[in-house]
Amino acid sequence: MKKINFIGRYTAIFLSVLLLGTAITSCKEDDKDVVKPKTITDVILTNSQFSILKEVIIKGDLTDEFRSENITIFAPSDAAFKLSNITSAMVTADRDSARAFVYRHVLKDKLTYDQIKKDKLGNNLTFDGKGVINIKKSPTADSLLIINGLASVVTKNVNADNGMIQVVNRVLDKIK
Repeated sequence: MKKINFIGRYTAIFLSVLLLGTAITSCKEDDKDVVKPKTITDVILTNSQFSILKEVIIKGDLTDEFRSENITIFAPSDAAFKLSNITSAMVTADRDSARAFVYRHVLKDKLTYDQIKKDKLGNNLTFDGKGVINIKKSPTADSLLIINGLASVVTKNVNADNGMIQVVNRVLDKIK
């Protein structure tokens, strides 16, 4: 009787320790298991439709800045650069020209397409005074916005942790 009771107690203790050990080791977070936040920089750097914009942002040394700021960027896709007859070489001559080009596509604050349409129409908007963006309603389609008289948004509200990306069909600035 004592032998059975002795085995039962040690079996219970062994199972308890095993269960506790399993619970502790299975609750560890592994870096590869954690979903990292996607910033505007991360979205642009990993999306193949923004390869030219990626070059410009890297040349302008803006990757860290666009990871921390709360912004809205009117991001021209590669097709928008092509439609506007602009190559990356035309805007990446030096760091300052690349920065100026990108800033002409950025608004302070995280704004959805509907917020822009509701609150920002007819205004000349800037990102800390580094380029002007003018937004108007299209004369032909009430739901369409025309930015700087050149572009319209083709993909609305690409969400990132630190802002919003509005993909546009043309570059917002004429390059001479």
